[in-house]
Amino acid sequence: MKSNQSKSDQFKSLYKNHKDKIYRLCYGYLHDKAEIDDLFQQVLLNIWENIESFRGEAQLSTWVYRVTVNTAIMYSKKHRKLRDVERPEVDFSLASDQEPEEPDSDPLPALRVLHECIHKLEKQDRIIISLYLEDLSYAEIAKVVGISVNYVGVKINRIKNELQQLMPEQ
Repeated sequence: MKSNQSKSDQFKSLYKNHKDKIYRLCYGYLHDKAEIDDLFQQVLLNIWENIESFRGEAQLSTWVYRVTVNTAIMYSKKHRKLRDVERPEVDFSLASDQEPEEPDSDPLPALRVLHECIHKLEKQDRIIISLYLEDLSYAEIAKVVGISVNYVGVKINRIKNELQQLMPEQ
């Protein structure tokens, strides 16, 4: 990222303008709150480490989405390997007397249902529909995901049909 701003100022500006979008993509990719937060932090770290390599050949938002998607894919591969390792059984029942509070991140029940249905999709489809819900154009989604614009249209139509099948009757 070529600019008169310091790396820190560039990152602060990028964070201010894109943090919500990054978090929503992480939320669309994963389901567990702790893993979403971990992924979000990893994305920010990767952006920080690579912000100076942004050459301006694409829009900054496209670059941010690409970093987010790549980080999510790598995060998923890394954590799948960790889940495959046998874990010892531990009793955490005495660790806390209080139940953790439910996050207030789901203001509407219908939105929660939609996200539950999105989490049932294949990984690439979750990414595509999350980018679509972020109002990215088909061309921008194609750049981020690495598929043709026409195929983005096909995938979105298929994803919409699949989501209609997954959504409960209301």
